[in-house]
Amino acid sequence: MVTTLQQKTTHTIKIEFADEAVTSFGGLTLVERMAQRLGLWSTLAGTLPERRGEYDWTTCVKSVVAGLLSGGHGTYAAQCVREDAALLGLLDLEGAPEEATVWRSLKELGQYQADGRLPKVQAVAARRTLEKIPRPSLFFEGFARVFSDGTLLEGSGRREGTKYIPEKGQGLMWSAVFVGPVLAAQRLSAEGEGEQSAVRAMLPEVKEWVLKPLHLERKALVLIDSLHGDGPTLTELEEMGLHYIAGANKLSATAKTLSEQPDLVWEDTGANQALGWSESGVCECWIQCEEWPEKRPLYGRRWKHEGEMIWNYSGVMSELVKKDVRGMLNRGLSFALAIWRLYDSKAGMETLFSDGLSDLGLHHPPCQEHVRNAGFYAAASLAWVLGTAVDAIGGQGGDRGSMVRQDGEKRSRALPMRMRFWRLRRELFALPGRVARHGHELKVRLLGVCERVQNLFMKYFDNICRC
Repeated sequence: MVTTLQQKTTHTIKIEFADEAVTSFGGLTLVERMAQRLGLWSTLAGTLPERRGEYDWTTCVKSVVAGLLSGGHGTYAAQCVREDAALLGLLDLEGAPEEATVWRSLKELGQYQADGRLPKVQAVAARRTLEKIPRPSLFFEGFARVFSDGTLLEGSGRREGTKYIPEKGQGLMWSAVFVGPVLAAQRLSAEGEGEQSAVRAMLPEVKEWVLKPLHLERKALVLIDSLHGDGPTLTELEEMGLHYIAGANKLSATAKTLSEQPDLVWEDTGANQALGWSESGVCECWIQCEEWPEKRPLYGRRWKHEGEMIWNYSGVMSELVKKDVRGMLNRGLSFALAIWRLYDSKAGMETLFSDGLSDLGLHHPPCQEHVRNAGFYAAASLAWVLGTAVDAIGGQGGDRGSMVRQDGEKRSRALPMRMRFWRLRRELFALPGRVARHGHELKVRLLGVCERVQNLFMKYFDNICRC
């Protein structure tokens, strides 16, 4: 017997508006609770001076942070919060600034970024986040990785600080330092300042404000690319007593030194189909540049692609010694392979940039003046830290639900290393909720949420409350 499904067809659509205390972002309860656990707003209020005007600094910054995490962009981010009465109640705000007020406030925030007050707030938030992340998940092969790099943001002839870099193009240089998954420091370069000087300025701050209080300075491993693989940066890292592995391909002596090494010193590491290598090898040697007072260890890699006759070379430098990587040596890796295993992990850390630049829209600076853009990125970095903290702390244990195969059978999916901000927003933040406050108690009733998301949300909320 053949049956025909009768599909309902909508002929009329009616629209009504109701004045209820409901918000589309009831899931930002996770963000507010995380901020309370980190003491972020009290630290901010205690660091910045009193602001003249209708809104204090905590209100201005919190509104921008909530706006960015809920999908707002640029100076308009707080406007999304301003027009959502229920969300204001959830965030414990009496109001939020309009876009013009945000734009005006960014100049002073930029000045507080320059004088070190906002970098200190960010460092404290990063340190408290790292304190609450289980140590085993923070370490890789016995090291807490510190990753420093820079990227070009959107620029134009009308934006202050726009520069042209032959290898990258035109834009504003923005540099960051991550400790594990957490953004510990950031800096928008001014006119005449580059990535190298920005990173050299941030690393001592990260050591003093983040690593030392956590007793991680001897377990930290700084991973930097070839741009920093020369005297000034390496000398500073050595003077600070931090372990490092730095790319050496910027040095003209690297390829020459490696090509002169006899075949006897090269350890054969075979083919790598994923990279398209037909054969490869690693070695240890020394490199000396004219401006250096002494030579440094160089760890080389060579490889050939299918059909090639000439070797390709790449090198890194490090002050690590064998006792620092004893665990890998005990597993049968050579010292050179251990160094390269650590440095290769930098590729995974480079993906951390996508959380903020793509998911928070930070690739597009909102202002023409450098000081205002610097203030905006200082506020946005706090949203970045909070989003990371929600996932890294709230997402501990279990899995993030199930996936459905094409045959309809559900299959468990293992917990990913992290959840991107866009997915946090879609899965957990953008949940409709009814908000009510009774004295000191805030009640958020999430509406129309499926069982999978309910379980996921409660796992995050419970973990955050217990941290």
